[in-house]
Amino acid sequence: MAKKKAQEGANKTELTKHYVAKHPTAGVNEIVDALKKQGIDISRSLASKIKYGRTSAKKGRKAKKTSARVASKNGDAGYGQKAEAIRSAAKSLGKKVRPRDVIAMLKDQGIEVSSAQVSTTLKGMGMRRTRRGRGAGVSAATPRAVGRSESITIDDLIATKKLVEQLGGIDQAKTAISALARLS
Repeated sequence: MAKKKAQEGANKTELTKHYVAKHPTAGVNEIVDALKKQGIDISRSLASKIKYGRTSAKKGRKAKKTSARVASKNGDAGYGQKAEAIRSAAKSLGKKVRPRDVIAMLKDQGIEVSSAQVSTTLKGMGMRRTRRGRGAGVSAATPRAVGRSESITIDDLIATKKLVEQLGGIDQAKTAISALARLS
């Protein structure tokens, strides 16, 4: 179904913008009522968006992509990115760079950055290590158990025999294994 045109050559948005330009102090309800008298049916939400300059969420995200303003100590108000300043400071400090050193260097230049900004930028550059969470690692007693099949080898039997001898017999080994199974 095709959309209806409000008038030939002009749409609701253009007509509303034109009315708001002529009557800048008009409220949303006043705009809707005045346009309705002209034969233009407009919703209050559209009138509000046009009057107050709000855009949809999708368009708003694209429009907000602007570079951060970086002002130096000597008064230059150039537009640049803080991340670029962090990168250049980190490169000048060398391989072992700490966020607090970068923050201090940039503060001397008149650029304020947070520790989180510096850490994130350094991590993106590969200058910060990533932490790994605790995983279910393999204990030192059974390093061979990783990536093996279910078959038992001669080496396994010899190791089991030594364990049984250390524990004092097969019954004690069975008791230890059942206790271990309850712990796991």
